[in-house]
Formats: sequence, C-alpha cells, structure tokens
Amino acid sequence: MNRKEDYFDFILPTKVKFGPGLRNHVVKEIVSRDFQRVGIVTTEDILELGLPEGITEELKSKGRVIEVFSNVTSNPHLSTISEGYEAFRGFQPDCLIGLGGGSAIDATKAISLCLANDEPDIVQLDRRDERPKPCVPFFAVPTTSGTGSEVDYWAVISDSRSNRKLSIGSPEMAPLTAVIDPELTLTLPPELTFFTGIDAFSHALEAYFSSASNELSDTLSIKAMELVFRSLETAVENGEDLSARGDLSLASTLGGASMQHVGLGLIHAMSHQVSGFYDTNHGLANARLTLPVLNFNQAEVPERFEKLERQLGGNLRGKIERIFEILDLSQYRVTIKEGDLDEMVDRAITNVNAETNPRQPVRSEIEKLYRESFIVE
Repeated sequence: MNRKEDYFDFILPTKVKFGPGLRNHVVKEIVSRDFQRVGIVTTEDILELGLPEGITEELKSKGRVIEVFSNVTSNPHLSTISEGYEAFRGFQPDCLIGLGGGSAIDATKAISLCLANDEPDIVQLDRRDERPKPCVPFFAVPTTSGTGSEVDYWAVISDSRSNRKLSIGSPEMAPLTAVIDPELTLTLPPELTFFTGIDAFSHALEAYFSSASNELSDTLSIKAMELVFRSLETAVENGEDLSARGDLSLASTLGGASMQHVGLGLIHAMSHQVSGFYDTNHGLANARLTLPVLNFNQAEVPERFEKLERQLGGNLRGKIERIFEILDLSQYRVTIKEGDLDEMVDRAITNVNAETNPRQPVRSEIEKLYRESFIVE
C-alpha cells in the first residue's frame, strides 16, 4: 500500500442518530448536556405542520426556555442570517436546533457561527484572517431527504445583491448531532420528494467521480445511489411508505458524508449559479445538468464509469433516465437569460466544486453544457 490513492483523511465530526420515531432524541441530548436556552430555526411551512410542537413541549416540560425563528425561506439569503442573528442575540441561546430541509439547517449553521462570534454578517466573518470561534452548539433535525446538510459543515447562502450562492464552511460549523427520523419526511409532497431525492443522488454521483475520491467515500456514494434507484419511485408514488422514506433519508446522509470529504463537481458548480440568478429549485437545476455533465466527464474516467456500472447493475444512463421519468423531468422548464450567461460561466469555472471535477473544463465547454442543459434566450 504505497499508492497515492491508498492514503486519505476522513473525519465525520457530527454524531448521527438514525431511525423512525427518534425525533425527540434531540431533547435527551439537550438535557444530558444541560443546555437551558434553546433556539429553534425553521420555516413557516414546518411551523404550520406542527412538527416542532412535540420537541418544544417536551423541552418546556423539562424547564427549558424556547425561542423560535421561522423566517427561513428556500435558498436562504444573507438577510435571513442577519435576521436570525438579531432574533437570537438578546435571547442568548446556549444551543440551537435546525429543523427542516437543507435551507433551515444551513441557516442554523450560519446563524450559530454569527452568534458565537458576535458578527451579524456571515460574509465578513468568513473573510476574517483569524479562525472563527466554534459555533453555538446545534442539532440538525432534517425533514427532507436530499441535501446531506445534517452531516457536513458547509452552508450555502444566497446573496441577492450579486446573484451569488456562497458556499461558506469550516469545521466549526458542524452540527453537534444529527437526529434523522424518516417519519419527519412522510408529509413531503411528491414533487419535493422527487427533487430532494435527485439532490441526494447528485451528491453521491459527483462524490464518486470526484478527483479526491477514495475507497471509503466510494462505498458511501455507491450505497447512496443504490438506495435512490431502489426507493425514489416508491416514495414519490406512496409518500407514506416508511421503508422507502428511510432509504432516501439514509441516501441523503451517506451522500452528505461522502461529499463532505471529497468534494463535488460541475453539476453543483454550475447549478449554484442557476439558483443564484433565478432562485431555481436546487434539485431541479442538478437534474437538468446530470446527464450532460456525466457525458462530459466519462471520457476522462472511463474505468471509473465502467466500475460504477458494474456496481449498480449496468446501464447507468438508463437508470438515471428512468428516475427522471418518475415525474417527467421534461415538463420542468428552466430558462437562462443570454445576457447572464457569460457571468454564470465565469462563476462556475471558479466555483469550489469545480476543483474536484474529474475533467477540468474551459469556458467554452461550460457554456456548451449550460446551453445543452437549459433553455437560453
């Protein structure tokens, strides 16, 4: 064992508690760690569904003081983080709970770091030369199964002033514990189930083809893809199938753990620009890019491609096309303005996710991929 690929680092700083019905385990953790003042970061939709009620009632019964910030939106903006910081600054929580999809959990990461460092602007904090103080301890309780944000230390935040999606991360932003209860995903509507499942798949696919991939990340990525192929259609068609929901929740977590350590690729480098400019659903943007980017990369790593096909039972493209047909991906139009394209290409080629793409592109190739994946007018 003296090949370069035989050596790698792999650290998963977040404790994972996984299983149906375990949502209130977060209460046990909070009590065991003697946290007293608990801030909950979530969305209005989650609040209306009543998902926080069991957790908050049990915490209150144990003498904990609760404050809820529910103004997180899809693709959270810098203003969301500043608003959350202001909402909690006077409350002074000693821990937070991020309850929701990737947007709520990413917002929790950023807010917790801002609180710990007494800085409302996460961008200014990220630009500091000195290492930030560790974030206020927080727990991730996902209600979707796609982002993997519950086990990584990255937050993707939109800057509406520049139409950028900023990837901000450091080990200080890792959740203390991820409590993954597939029952919390039973209320996801079919479309959201579909696009979050595609997101989980794209994380695993890109981590597998990452130039930094290793045997451990491959194992996680391949299993995540297997789970999506096996259960996405069932979960979309029968949202109450807990077994299928569990598969997708696990796929999300495995994909998140894998990408955390080996990075992603052009799918995400390019899709972040689409979401940044047009607030497009992240899973949808990833889906439109998946096959064009896969075709672009295959010539660079033919042996990796063939190995993955063997692992997944052959015809990778056919399998991807079949899951895209679950909700007929062709009906979802995404349009890019011709005048925005040059800037999107520039940003994509310098995006951190492009660094680990197996084939390094030039500008003209990125532009071609955008035109192939989206409507440009």
